[in-house]
Amino acid sequence: MKKAAILLIFIAFISCKEDQGTSFKGDFVYYANAAVFQVGNDIHGVVLNDQANALAEQAKQYQQEPTDMVTIEVIGELIPKKENEDSWPFKLKINQIVSVSALDPNKNDVIKLGK
Repeated sequence: MKKAAILLIFIAFISCKEDQGTSFKGDFVYYANAAVFQVGNDIHGVVLNDQANALAEQAKQYQQEPTDMVTIEVIGELIPKKENEDSWPFKLKINQIVSVSALDPNKNDVIKLGK
């Protein structure tokens, strides 16, 4: 019985180690050394790590202009801002990229002014 309990604890510990976060799906843009992630009316900053940089590179193939958003699905964690930090209320730390695609053309309601 004791061996079974130890085995279950070990399996639970290993399972927790493999958990890389929650799945998030929304819109992403990286521009001028900053990135944001938007879901509905909620906007979050993005932690600029290797995964965020790889995502920005993958997004380029779906953008007509550098400021165009793309639809993404990632696995990550929402990190609340520190008390005296001047930033978005939450930052998304991307741990794994699941998919990247062009923004739905019917959804892109950005108004662009002259050239």
